[in-house]
Amino acid sequence: MRPEKKQRYLPVTDTDHGCGQIVYHAFRGTTIYIVRGRSGDMMIDTGLFHVRRAVRKWARQYNVKYIFITHAHADHDWNAGRFRKEFGARVLLNKRDLGLKNNFQTLKPTRKKYAFKCFNLNITGSLFSSPRYKTDIAIEREGGALLEKLGFDGEFVFLPGHTRGMTALLCGDTLYCGDAFTALFGEAEIPPYAMDIKGMKRSLEKILRISPKWLACGHGLPVKMGDARKVIERYLNE
Repeated sequence: MRPEKKQRYLPVTDTDHGCGQIVYHAFRGTTIYIVRGRSGDMMIDTGLFHVRRAVRKWARQYNVKYIFITHAHADHDWNAGRFRKEFGARVLLNKRDLGLKNNFQTLKPTRKKYAFKCFNLNITGSLFSSPRYKTDIAIEREGGALLEKLGFDGEFVFLPGHTRGMTALLCGDTLYCGDAFTALFGEAEIPPYAMDIKGMKRSLEKILRISPKWLACGHGLPVKMGDARKVIERYLNE
């Protein structure tokens, strides 16, 4: 079974299907990452309740001291409070998404084919929210100064559009981009929904300029930039 399909039913990790040096855990449409640091490791996003046990078991092999939430949507931050306590970790989130925690934000479809799904999401998303959690470090600036203090080589990159505070982590040849791009349906694809479509397009242009080797998305397996570039350019030219 192809890993893209397998991860719908069983966890797929970098030991099963290598994607460069990326450490990841993909299960039921959600992908969690680990970035190694000098004084502890960083978990990127936490997934929903239905992947908590699998992610916890996988993450225990690492020294998780930080949890970076790319954006405050429930499918990314649901387990943040639980993991913060269990791992003794500090949570990082962009300052612009602090108000989004536990408060659903109306989204717009990025293509007509996603209109009905987006309509349903806006209804269901407003009915439940993630368990409350503390943000220990509010990210206010792009760049690598904060990461250097925490013991990591890399830089934060702001990619607003999907949410106001959508933030990526550029580390080596990989851009851990949350929902600024996706492989949700088993292939490189534009995110189905965004808060600000024009802002999302500007962020996609920014990804093209950065041109990393890999895009580590919040949904689906990591994508090679060569595959993503074609999809992004086609969408921007529509």
